[in-house]
Amino acid sequence: VGYLNAKKGIELLLQCINEAVKIDPAYCFHIAGEFQGERFEHYTRHLVLEMDLERNIVYHGWVKDIPAFLNDMNYIISTSPWEGCPNNIIEAMACGVKPLIHNWPGASDIFPENLIFSTIDEFISILKSSDYDSSMYRDYVSENFNAEKQLPEIERFILSLLEKNDNADQSKSFGSSLNLKGWQEKAGSRYSGSNEKQDEEESVNYLQPLPPKVEIVDNRKAYTVDFCRGKKVLHIGCVDSGMMQKRIAENNYLHHQLAGAAERLIGIDIDSRGIKLLKEEGYDVETVDIETDKEKLAVLTKNVDIIVIPEVIEHLSNPGQFLDNLYSARFDSDILISTPNSFSYRVAQYLSQGVELVHPDHNCYFSLVTLKTLLNKHGFDIRRHLLYYWPSDNNFGRKYEQILDRSPYLAEGIIVIAHRK
Repeated sequence: VGYLNAKKGIELLLQCINEAVKIDPAYCFHIAGEFQGERFEHYTRHLVLEMDLERNIVYHGWVKDIPAFLNDMNYIISTSPWEGCPNNIIEAMACGVKPLIHNWPGASDIFPENLIFSTIDEFISILKSSDYDSSMYRDYVSENFNAEKQLPEIERFILSLLEKNDNADQSKSFGSSLNLKGWQEKAGSRYSGSNEKQDEEESVNYLQPLPPKVEIVDNRKAYTVDFCRGKKVLHIGCVDSGMMQKRIAENNYLHHQLAGAAERLIGIDIDSRGIKLLKEEGYDVETVDIETDKEKLAVLTKNVDIIVIPEVIEHLSNPGQFLDNLYSARFDSDILISTPNSFSYRVAQYLSQGVELVHPDHNCYFSLVTLKTLLNKHGFDIRRHLLYYWPSDNNFGRKYEQILDRSPYLAEGIIVIAHRK
């Protein structure tokens, strides 16, 4: 099952099939996958003919429904000379199919030894054995390859790697542990209209430097409030849609907290219902579409010391247009932007479970580099970078803090202080 190439050990597979057919000519072997390389396919088909096995082998090509395919099988044979964590074996065992596994390095660390063979004689011995227990194969997968067991193992592995580099310079340890060569390539004729010499000299560097030192804060809202204390503030995105009343009651509503700290506070948002509610509560707020209402934005940005844009930019359909509108207002204030971090460790841990931890209204993710790129393209320089996370007094929270001590770029979100060029 899978791509058919030298890494699958087809030569050994054919020898195993040949010996099995000598025992019982009725054995039929089904191969699911595509050949990679014409020479390898030619060799395989040639050897099948020479060994007189064409009646015992069926090529299915690429199979989309692997569980349905495996449910019709009695055995799965893996003759690869090396593997990582072979999904084809695990999927087959989950379907109750008995695996016969070649003894590649590490195979016995993952699978039961009575299913592993080093020689063709051992392969035949496992094949002929009456020891066939579908429920045991299913239970083995359930007990050893579930998320509850594997995710803590992955976390421990990551932490062990970070501990090895704990006393090393971060940039040096990162560079020495990865092969950074080859991540710069010639752009060449991509740049149409340029001369040949220029094409040859153009290149693209995929390795962009991160800020060498980044402050981490454990409360995004508290930092934002302190930064705005005693200042005239324009708060863009002041409505907490669907959560505002709950957060007001819990004193966890950012606009309310800003109102208690700022000298003067104006709030704007596209959510007209939320704005109506805030007006009834006595707040100075207006309904504004920051992506289209350029003129109103220009008026509101006058005579303010700081423009706060917290957790907004990821909701926009066209963040570049918003920044262009903001730039054209010609204000002289700092802007504070915060947004979730695309490389957050908390978000990444859910991916192996087939889900993504994301607000359903988010349209885009930003990293430190891509946020800087976007701001620079639209006329803003970043003066200060920060990262934030939400501390929690549980097992995950404590592990997360350990990880952030060594790799702060895995924090939950980004805060930047920027200024118009």
